[in-house]
Amino acid sequence: MKIPFCTFCVKTRVFCARCQQLLDSQEYDMTDVDVINAFLNIKQKYDEYLKNLEYVKSYAADDTIVVVLKGVRSLPRQVVKEIEQSLEEQLGKRVRIVEKSNNINELAAQLAQPARILTVAISWLPDGTSEAVVKITRMEARRLPFKPSEFAKILSLVSGTNVRVEITR
Repeated sequence: MKIPFCTFCVKTRVFCARCQQLLDSQEYDMTDVDVINAFLNIKQKYDEYLKNLEYVKSYAADDTIVVVLKGVRSLPRQVVKEIEQSLEEQLGKRVRIVEKSNNINELAAQLAQPARILTVAISWLPDGTSEAVVKITRMEARRLPFKPSEFAKILSLVSGTNVRVEITR
């Protein structure tokens, strides 16, 4: 797996100048270091699957960590689930792995699995900002892996857009 930090720095938590610069610039934080360390701990078991992946960023919200990677789509879904479970054991929090995407529809669909999203619409507000409105049926909302409010918070963090979730009939 391609990671932004030196393996030695992640393992020892003593950072070289380059790794410290990544932390100081707030491009990455200690959550990223913890997740990368967990990946390094499970590397032997999943080495053949992890070798083609690239680490992008991790986002922590409440008791969930969302890990954004490049190349996840090439892996079988069952393997991704096993990796998520191994990371959960390492980190002590729920873990969700998603593919890097600039498309909020794709991100919402990945995070909502196994639930299905009805629509994602962009609303332009009078002050010039925008807000993504994710609509989900009441039946599908029960299948969400998160509470709707937590889902909105996580999707906002990952996409960098303000997100609101609406439950419809």
